[in-house]
Amino acid sequence: MQEIIRSGNFTAAVDSLGAELVSFKDASGREYMWQADPEIWKRHAPVLFPFVCSTDSKKFTVNGREFKMSNHGFARDSQFEKAASSENSVSFVLRSSEATKALYPYDFEFTVTYTLENNKITAVFSAKNTGSEDMYCFIGGHPGFSCPMSDDEKFDDYYVKYEKPETIIQELPDGRKITVADNTDTVNITRELFANDVFMKEKPASSEVSLIGRKSGKGVKVSYDNSGCIAVWSPAADNAAFVCLEPWTSVPVYCDKTEELTEMPHALKIKAGDKYDFSFVIELLGV
Repeated sequence: MQEIIRSGNFTAAVDSLGAELVSFKDASGREYMWQADPEIWKRHAPVLFPFVCSTDSKKFTVNGREFKMSNHGFARDSQFEKAASSENSVSFVLRSSEATKALYPYDFEFTVTYTLENNKITAVFSAKNTGSEDMYCFIGGHPGFSCPMSDDEKFDDYYVKYEKPETIIQELPDGRKITVADNTDTVNITRELFANDVFMKEKPASSEVSLIGRKSGKGVKVSYDNSGCIAVWSPAADNAAFVCLEPWTSVPVYCDKTEELTEMPHALKIKAGDKYDFSFVIELLGV
């Protein structure tokens, strides 16, 4: 089930499956979200909970009890219930159940809210611990944006623009390190840039990152809490016409050298009865 929200001449659509933002259009009807070609990448903007990425073994433990870990958690593949809606806002909620307890042992209420204000969407992901013990989790956004956004542009006509200069070092599985950005605010988009998968910056100086076309000036900007992590990803495939700008609460689970969730230093720790809100804003540029 999809819900359409509107503000001015802008529209967005959110699917109850995964509480996923699947469309964001400007006044001309131009679509800025990747439209989920299943042959390339079947998602638009998956919601990441209770994990970001996965451990190398695809498993984790909680106080020694072992569970399988699906990549990016199970929220993106779960059916949410609509909690509230208005003309320009919609909320969906996912609650713990016997099915989720088989994958993740905690009691929770996870609410996803999108609010559209003209050319900006604010996304708020709220994790509430409804159990009686501390709950550990990771939360993240994974919005994929069309690249190119105009018919007369190519993939490599685009660049990523950080709010402030950043130095980004990509560590490879074989121990090598690649410098993606060396004290610069601009990274040119190429297929080769993603040959080694995602690149990310923990606790960046920037609170904003944009994807912009040099010819059209069109693009998107994602604003986020820079106490976490911002990642950029696209498949290296030539026909992958999108780039993801991904705000996360922290670096992913594989950066913590343990499978015990309660000992992962980057995991959020939410006390019984408490709630953690994670938010970011998507803004259309050149509209």
